[in-house]
Amino acid sequence: MNQKIISLLSQFISIQSVSTDNKRKGELLRAADFLTEYLTSLGFQIHRYKKDQSPPLVVASYTCNDPRAKTIGIYGHYDVQPEDPIGEWESPPFVLTKKNGKMYGRGVADNKGHIIQNVVSISQLIDTKKLRNNIIFIFEGEEERGSSSFEKCIQEAIEILSAVDVFYITDVGMYDKNVPQILYGLRGIVYFELILETGKLDLHSGVWGNRVINPVQVAVDLFSKIKNLDTGKIMIPGFYEDVKSFSKTERKLLTHVSRSDNDQKEEAATYMLMSLDKNQPYLSAKIYPSLDINGIISGYTGEGSKTVIPRKILVKFSTRLVEYQKPEKIIGAVSKFVKKELPESIKYQLHVLDSAKPFYTDFKNPFITKTAKILEDVFGNKTRYNRSGGSIPAAEILERLLGKPIVLTGFTLPDDRIHAPQENFDEEMFFKGIDAFQKIYSARF
Repeated sequence: MNQKIISLLSQFISIQSVSTDNKRKGELLRAADFLTEYLTSLGFQIHRYKKDQSPPLVVASYTCNDPRAKTIGIYGHYDVQPEDPIGEWESPPFVLTKKNGKMYGRGVADNKGHIIQNVVSISQLIDTKKLRNNIIFIFEGEEERGSSSFEKCIQEAIEILSAVDVFYITDVGMYDKNVPQILYGLRGIVYFELILETGKLDLHSGVWGNRVINPVQVAVDLFSKIKNLDTGKIMIPGFYEDVKSFSKTERKLLTHVSRSDNDQKEEAATYMLMSLDKNQPYLSAKIYPSLDINGIISGYTGEGSKTVIPRKILVKFSTRLVEYQKPEKIIGAVSKFVKKELPESIKYQLHVLDSAKPFYTDFKNPFITKTAKILEDVFGNKTRYNRSGGSIPAAEILERLLGKPIVLTGFTLPDDRIHAPQENFDEEMFFKGIDAFQKIYSARF
């Protein structure tokens, strides 16, 4: 049985469903078709929704014909991050590779492994006639590019989804091996693209140095004003205006998920850490907003030298938001600051590529309490309640539109390397996760 499951996961990983690469749109359709065909074979009713050029949202429903059944919604995304930098992979990114108890491949942790865990657990419950709840799967193909069409597609599927009593979003990981966790808070995001132009031509740096403005220097100057490197604080006026003040009670709760600086340095493979919170440094990426440059394109970056002053620079940067911060207000503050600080002669364009609101749910609701107990029984350790600095737009959208409890959990480990080379899923946790899902989806709520 395990080999069949690995074969299914391997097929799924081989589909290069990179949503940010327009050349691989066909691969996104292959991934949606893969899920559609498999779920159809299990007896699911399939509906697919599209907006403009978006990949299809797959909504699949199964009724267990038990009058006491609840209806469980299960969310996942079949799109993946680009595999770059390809040279840093030790195995082909789109070939599932097992080594030293781990499974490697792009998307194995984020989020294809969890999707396979879910569909396999439901398949086994159907086969053994132990499924006690109705199931509605929701699989999207653009989470990695901001879920821009997700809300519109959900609104079209609202009649089907209104039957759901609780949503499980299985796109996160465990606190540690055999230590499960449930997340109750996520940061929101606004993703920007800034293009600066100083002229129509790249120029010889010897002939024109000291005479023309270098757009890279302009960008460096701008971002040094946006964020203080020493403190990590964002200097845009009003940026922290609506930030939630976290209570002593919640801070005490989060002491149970504390990690030392040494542990976090090792986990991040970084040379140094910074902190906005001097008392609980590990909360700096959980309960505070942030702003980071994600990529820069400008000038000559090939082998050897080329003495050039570039005419243009493109900077991608993003902000992460916490409760009460609104994306539209942050967009306005950033736009105003950029316009004010750039030299008048610079031509610029500031685009918003993606945005999502912060997410928070009540971790004391009975669905979470029951799930926490099941996870403790399977893994033998107490379930931790935690926050993540990451963003999952679907969580906030489903909660806001349907008003049902959200349970955020999953079974990857802190060294899963999502979005990076060597993305992986611990094999033992993968199969234990299937057992956990079977117990959750066959439970009486």
